[in-house]
Parts: sequence; C-alpha cells; structure tokens
Amino acid sequence: MHLPINRIGEALKMGVSTLRDSDEPVRVSVFVDDTATPFLIDTVREAFVPQTTSAIVRVSRLSAGSTSVKSDTDISIVLTCGSADLQAAVQAIVVAGAPTVVVCESSVEAPFIQADTPMLGMIASTNKTHLLETLARWILDRTEKMTAFASNFAFMRVAASNRIITSCALTNLATGALVFIPGADYPVMTLAQIGMLLDLASVFGKPLRIERAYEVAGVLGSGLILRAAARAATKQVPRMGFVVKGLVAAGGTVAIGRALMAVYEHDVDYTPVNDLMGKIVSGARSVVSGVAGTGADASDIDTDWNPEVA
Repeated sequence: MHLPINRIGEALKMGVSTLRDSDEPVRVSVFVDDTATPFLIDTVREAFVPQTTSAIVRVSRLSAGSTSVKSDTDISIVLTCGSADLQAAVQAIVVAGAPTVVVCESSVEAPFIQADTPMLGMIASTNKTHLLETLARWILDRTEKMTAFASNFAFMRVAASNRIITSCALTNLATGALVFIPGADYPVMTLAQIGMLLDLASVFGKPLRIERAYEVAGVLGSGLILRAAARAATKQVPRMGFVVKGLVAAGGTVAIGRALMAVYEHDVDYTPVNDLMGKIVSGARSVVSGVAGTGADASDIDTDWNPEVA
C-alpha cells in the first residue's frame, strides 16, 4: 500500500513544526565559582558553544550576595569544587525559577544536595565524556526545548536522538501489534518514521532541503522491506503474528533511526547524487525533445485506415 497524499502533507507540516522547534530561543546561565578547576571550566566552555543565533550562554562569577539570574533562563549551571558560600548562592539561583545543576568533581563538594529534584541536581565527575553525557540527559529531563538545545549544543545530540528513536520505535511497536487490517499499518508507521527523520535532521542542524527527499525515499523503501519481512515471519508463527509484527516494526524503526544518525553525524555529502540526478533529468529531457522533434506530421497520417473489429 502506497503512502497517501494527505499523509505526505502531514509529514511536511511536521517538518515545518520541527524547524520552529529548533529555532526556539535557548538561554543558559553558567556561574563559575572561584574553586572551579580548569577541567570543569574548559569542559563546559567547549560544550556550550551555540551553533545558531537563537541560543545565548551567559557566564558570570558565582557570588552569594550578588548572584543574578534573568527571567528567561532555561537552565542554570554552577561550576564549583566547594566553597563556604556555595549553598547560599545556589539557593538564590534556584529561587529565580530555572532548573539548576551543580557540576563538580566530587559529591562531597556539594553535601547539601542529597538527591536530584526537578529544580536542583548535582553531577560529579572527573571524566569528560561521562560528565557531558550525564549533563545532557539531566538537561533534557528538565526542558521542553529538546530540539533547540540539541541543535545548538552538539554534545546533547546523541541523547536527544536516542529519545526520538525510542519514542518512534515504541509507537510503531504498538501500531504493528494492534493494527490487524492488512496493509493499513504501513502508512501509519512510515509517517512516524518520516517524523523521526525530520526530528533527527533538526537535532543535527540539517535544514529542509532536497537531500531530505533522498532520505525519505530510503525510509519508504526500508518500510516496504520491513513489511515483507513481517509478512514472511508471521506465516511461520501465525498465532503469534501480532507479536512478530510489533517486534519487526520496532526493531526496523531503531535500525532506520541509527542509520539516519550515522548519516547526519558524518555529514554525508550528497553532491555526487545531486549531479547524477541532474544528468538523468537532463538526459530524459533530451530524449523527450528528440522524440517530439521527429514525430509524424499531421499530413502524413492515413485517415482512410480503419482497424478491423475483432
């Protein structure tokens, strides 16, 4: 079953919506304590370099008496290795209303934080990779601007992509298992996968261009392959067909998502494909023009010829 035109229209609407999400304003406030080590400062400074003009990172010195947080702040980050005024300063930041995370090298440096809450948390690590991965998940748990954050700060893209892929896989798991009309699940699952594609493209800062059409074609083709695989598998275990369909749909969605992530992470160059498509279109036009130019003239047609009725 092919994808209906109205479904394609829905996909385009999702693309426009996703672009708007990636352009949402992002405001991050970073407060640096005098005790913060070069490791903490350099790690956060390198990670929080905005990729678009929609994001602003404000950096200031941590002070218990003069800490100021602007009202539009989405996330506050405190870099410290422990100090006498740390608790009072952090309390003042939290009162301002933005989720706040204290980043340090050891949990003993912020003993007043006993557990993560929606408004306050702590990340303690001396490993750069672990620190950034944990920080990315912490921020994504506390903001509705996932696409905007991930498109601006590259260290958050893997965590955001995993959430997008997981959500789509679970959706298609349910679709594959619960839709019993033959062929009816394909348009629904494919639309979800196209939405996943657009979300991933926005997370990696890829705009809506002709290259997305190649990727959509790949998703459509992969969907047909998954559909055929699911049909073949359900014939082997007809009583458990709904389970098999759901697992194939979910697993295939994850595979498609991972492939798209690899394409975006490696920034695949589509120039050779565009050149090839240009040559194919140009060649097709030449053939059509040639055929039109050598067509029979109206005066050469034998009007007396009448085919016999069989």
